[in-house]
Amino acid sequence: METELNTTLDNIAGKDGVKGVLIADTAGLCLGSRGIASPESAPFITSVASASRSLQQEPSETDPTITIDYGNSKVIIRNHTGFALAVYF
Repeated sequence: METELNTTLDNIAGKDGVKGVLIADTAGLCLGSRGIASPESAPFITSVASASRSLQQEPSETDPTITIDYGNSKVIIRNHTGFALAVYF
């Protein structure tokens, strides 16, 4: 599984415009990161991903995607079953 995770992180980090990527479990533990994504931000990423469900007005099978813009950068956060993904642009 570790090889698969590292391959996924490397693939995402290698895309044009991506400055960093982070994957964290539901407890906020950083499973891996690349680029500017700081492992210390994993609990915050997990918290935002989990809290985003409360923004939905109707139950849905998919979780919302959150975009945070700051300065000339942004981070896109998405909750998936068992983990949270953050991609920094």
